[in-house]
Order: sequence, then structure tokens, then C-alpha cells
Amino acid sequence: MFHYLDSLKPLWDAMTGIGTISLAVATFIVILQGRRLRKNDDQHHQDALRPICILTPYDGVDPRHWRDTLLTIETEAPRPSFGIIKIECFLRNVGPGPALRLGIMFRFHDMAEYTTEPWELGPLQAGECRGSKDEPLRVPIQFLPEFNDQDFAQLPGRPWELILVYEDAFENRFYTMHRKNPLQMNRLYPVRASGKFAAPAQPWVTLGKGTPPYTAQGLVHGFVPSVTISWWRRLCNGLLRRIRTAFSTLWP
Repeated sequence: MFHYLDSLKPLWDAMTGIGTISLAVATFIVILQGRRLRKNDDQHHQDALRPICILTPYDGVDPRHWRDTLLTIETEAPRPSFGIIKIECFLRNVGPGPALRLGIMFRFHDMAEYTTEPWELGPLQAGECRGSKDEPLRVPIQFLPEFNDQDFAQLPGRPWELILVYEDAFENRFYTMHRKNPLQMNRLYPVRASGKFAAPAQPWVTLGKGTPPYTAQGLVHGFVPSVTISWWRRLCNGLLRRIRTAFSTLWP
């Protein structure tokens, strides 16, 4: 009998090994799911305090082909070598969280994508609104060799972009872009049975996370330029990010 039980010992050892491995795998899965849930909870907490800053016309209606009326200039600035841009819009934070390190930049497409330095506007609480018809937003802009007083005098007629940059309480960076051009001329499509082309409408508000996007002609001044990489490098970088993410969930 004991000889029979001894013959079953390898089987019991194998079953014990399989059980141990199964328990380790189950423990690993439970730990991984727990850390993933905590990470999702942290992301939900950050999303619940995300700021969303936008510029809205006073009547709440996008003027489309008359967006140039939303910007006016004042040549009499309190300091020399400066001009004042008046923005005929409300500045609102429609998000649930405060906007910190809020700044505004101006980009001009017909000047090699020249972009001004961000001008700090101060924190904006959730639901707060600034500017009015009687007291519009006034933003100083400095005259430099790349942008002089003559360029400033022609500003309302130039193809411009307004860029808001801001952070949340967790130091995540966001941006909001407002474009003067009412049409996306870089996305022309043929009109059926007409031989003509049309352009889709350009939304007044474009939201994003991170740094503002770049253009083919230039970069946003003050931000790190993007680097074009091959599909093979992108694939390798993607695999490395997945590996790092897997390890970070286990050992943060």
C-alpha cells in the first residue's frame, strides 16, 4: 500500500506545483486589477477638476465670416513699445476645476507663424467669467523686430489664432485654440457632380491636452518642437511604453 502511495508522489508534487503557480497567477491578476482600478480612480478624480477655458462672443453666437470683429487694437498703450489688443469676448472657465497659470498667445499665419509669448491672465475659478462690453479684455503685446508697430496696426485683418494655455491643480497642461479663418482650407473635398471643391467649417473652439499643435511653417514660440520619427521607431516606442506601464502598475 505504501509502495502504491509512493508511486503517486510525483503526481501530487506536480499537482501541488500547478496549484502554486495558479495561486501566484491569480494573485498577480488581483494586484494588477487593483492598481489599475486605483489608477482609473485617480484619473477620474483629475477629470472631475479639469478646467475648460474658452472665449465666447458676447451674444454667444459664432460670427463665422466676421470673426475679425472680435479683435480690435489700441495704439495708445501705457508703456512705450507696447500695444493693446482688445478681445470682444467673454473669457469663461466652463470646467469643474480652477485654471492655473492661465496665459494667452497670438499666432499670425502670414508672418511665418510668429507667435507671441504667453501673457499671464491670472487664475480663473470654475464658473468664473471675465470681460464685458463695457470692460473688454485688454492684453498687452510687445513690439519686437519680428513684430513691430506697423504689423500691430494691421493685426485685425491678419489671419490670426488665439491660444489659451493653462494648467489644472495636478499640473496637467491644456490648451484652447480660436481661429479667425471660418473654413479649413487644408481639407478641401470635391463636390459631387459639380467639379468644384468645398472646405469644411472651422470650429471656433478647439480643445486639447498638452502643448498646442504645431504647423508646417513654424512652431509655437516657447514650446519644445516635435520630432518626426519612422513607423518602426513609433512601434518600438509603443512596445516600450506598454512594458513600462505594466511594470509601473506593479511597482509604482
